[in-house]
Amino acid sequence: MKIHTSHFQKGSRGGFTLLELVLAMIISGILITMIMKQADATIKSTRLTVDTQTEQINRDAFFTLMQRHFQRLPGDARMELTFTDRGDQYLSDMTFQDVPTSFSWGGTPISAEAMRITTVPLRDGQLEVELQYYEEAILDTDDEFAEDGIDPVARITLLTGVRLFEWRVLRGTSKTFPVDWSDESVGLYEWEANTLPTQVELNVAFGLNGEVIRRVFWIPKKQNPQQTTRATGGQNQQTAPPVQ
Repeated sequence: MKIHTSHFQKGSRGGFTLLELVLAMIISGILITMIMKQADATIKSTRLTVDTQTEQINRDAFFTLMQRHFQRLPGDARMELTFTDRGDQYLSDMTFQDVPTSFSWGGTPISAEAMRITTVPLRDGQLEVELQYYEEAILDTDDEFAEDGIDPVARITLLTGVRLFEWRVLRGTSKTFPVDWSDESVGLYEWEANTLPTQVELNVAFGLNGEVIRRVFWIPKKQNPQQTTRATGGQNQQTAPPVQ
């Protein structure tokens, strides 16, 4: 009787052992994890870059809006600045009256009797800068007193996450203005028609650790339209078109 035995040689089997499958799965998992982490880091970096660029665009748009607004103030505009000292921050209201279309949003002029740039405190200790529109006069005039408690008809958030937002209003080389102090922490600066300041300085810091950015906006001297009308006798002068 002959007994035949089979001899298995290395490399002649047609499958994988359980250990090899486990090792392959571990290696694949490590590679997938590394790829996912790299992709997640890339997405976060891209998102951070986009957010930073968006914030910068919003800031530039805000400064452009302020510059355009102060340059377009008419000669008969009225302006008031009130502020409250909270110790670590100032809350302020910059109010404009008789400036029908100075502020435009989205390229469309918005007509309003009065407008106000106000700071709103947030829960995290930062500020939100809001533009408010009013259909009625909110500043007292020589003829009548404005009503109290008038609500704005529209609100637009211009900036958010602001640590510092402070105005300084200058008139030439003089920094002395009529001030009415109601107490030690509240100040009022008020300018009547045709007595607007020469320039307005804004110091603003974005975020909890942001550096202070300083911007100066000039207010060109303009003739009061009412005085111009009285000087010309209320007549509209028209210029004839040139002869072709």
